[in-house]
Amino acid sequence: MFSKVVLALALMAGSASAKIFTPSEVSQKFMWKAFKEEHHKVYDDDADEARRFGIFVENLKLIDARNAAETGSAVHGITKFCDMSVDEFKTSHLNYVRPKDGIPSTPAIGLPKPVQGTQVVQDWSGTLTTPVKDQGYCGSCWAFSVTEQIESDWLRTGGSQAILSAQQVTSCTHYYIAGGCNGGNTEKGFDYANAGVELDSDYPYTSGQAGVTGKCASDSSKFVVKTTGYTNVASGAGDEDSMAGYVGSTGPLSIVVDASQWNTYTGGIVVDCGQDLDHAVQVVGINTNEGYWKVRNSWGTSWGESGFIRLAYGNNTCGITSDANWCNTAAV
Repeated sequence: MFSKVVLALALMAGSASAKIFTPSEVSQKFMWKAFKEEHHKVYDDDADEARRFGIFVENLKLIDARNAAETGSAVHGITKFCDMSVDEFKTSHLNYVRPKDGIPSTPAIGLPKPVQGTQVVQDWSGTLTTPVKDQGYCGSCWAFSVTEQIESDWLRTGGSQAILSAQQVTSCTHYYIAGGCNGGNTEKGFDYANAGVELDSDYPYTSGQAGVTGKCASDSSKFVVKTTGYTNVASGAGDEDSMAGYVGSTGPLSIVVDASQWNTYTGGIVVDCGQDLDHAVQVVGINTNEGYWKVRNSWGTSWGESGFIRLAYGNNTCGITSDANWCNTAAV
């Protein structure tokens, strides 16, 4: 109860009109204790905890700065990542690697576009998606974006719900693009999945604990779904209407974004965001009436809005239109 109350107060303070950081060490330690209890944090020794506490205090200042800069309704606050430095967070959670041959530059033609002035309101979460997952301390966001998109497109075209092995894509595509936990991209992941992907229950995810890619141990006799190609829907700011038309009428899309400020996000619609692509996720909804995209992340349900984030629609927020794809799927 202690930790929930303190964290609730801290989140309430996450606004432009209130501050989380306080110079009082007593207050800092109070929030630190609550943070550790809420997120079950245990450190190696006193020296390690002292270092983490110092990072935590710096992140309190960062939260205040981000709330002051945000012009939308987004609120930043204390999250499970607040004992990690900016560099540590980037290394362990933001390892999208741009394809060497570049992002596809030609969006698919013939896509339905919203009629000017009409409302597009659609949310595919729970119907064409599997539950929110957690990549843990491994830069495998790209592998989760790949498996989640295959799952959605398999459902969309009449298949059953299948939670696919992000571990297989993380470990086995590693030999294809030399990335694994150190980063990768969705294009190579979709290409790798041409052979087939196992169920998560047969090849469970383990890289999140130690941040280790692991050796490929796939079993082709257990492959259940494969890709037969992928289609680019958007590759730049001018394609946002095409994305809206697709998501509004057809289904989710695998995307890449700038998530460098997402580690402190707790809710609301993000307006202020960079364009330096570093994270692969999935857009699962659109609401042009209220002006936002709904994006599914892979950091667990305790982050953001139960594992989701809303990004402002109409201005390529966080580079959301930079690389949006769906894939063709088939049974193996």
